[in-house]
Amino acid sequence: MITSNTSHYFTPQKPLGEYGETRTFSWNEREFAFVSGSGVFAKTGLDAGSRLLLQTALPHLATLPPGAVISDLGCGWGAVGCVLGAALPEHRILMSDVNPRAVALARHNADLNHVSHTHAWCGDGLAAIPPATFDAILCNPPIRAGNEVMGKLFDDSLHRLKKGGALYLVIRTAQGAKSWQRRLKVLFGNCEMLSIKSGYRILLCTR
Repeated sequence: MITSNTSHYFTPQKPLGEYGETRTFSWNEREFAFVSGSGVFAKTGLDAGSRLLLQTALPHLATLPPGAVISDLGCGWGAVGCVLGAALPEHRILMSDVNPRAVALARHNADLNHVSHTHAWCGDGLAAIPPATFDAILCNPPIRAGNEVMGKLFDDSLHRLKKGGALYLVIRTAQGAKSWQRRLKVLFGNCEMLSIKSGYRILLCTR
């Protein structure tokens, strides 16, 4: 449960009044600039789980036809969305987060890295998005938000994927990845583990 005196990256917070230091992270020999701040996930750089998610999903995403629509669900400050935007210039990258501060940072970081075919908005999961919108969804879900929040994200994902669309997830083994794989198999009718490394599992569900 989230109490009034508890601050988490999935707790909505106001955008920062001004941006602090610009940092960088590396991906495939490219340096990405970013600004982060308190109250957002992995504020110091691209986290290991998201890195494995990108490494695993990008070869599949690169085979999608031009104009494919990809969601970075729970985008934080935009690390995954920026990498996707740079690697997949012919696709549309839509980033979303419940935290207004994270969304403002994601927009700023997309501008910093000149990935103009991305768009970020603030919302509760994908509730405001029409059905069958996305060819693929990538998500590093907020485990600490609880099962109800997680379940809603996955249900939203099922209904917003096009037929044949794919949901890529990264979950730690120690945080219930095996259990979530069983639940997702019931929800989607399928769920396979694509890779495992350093305690992280990448799961794939296809509509």
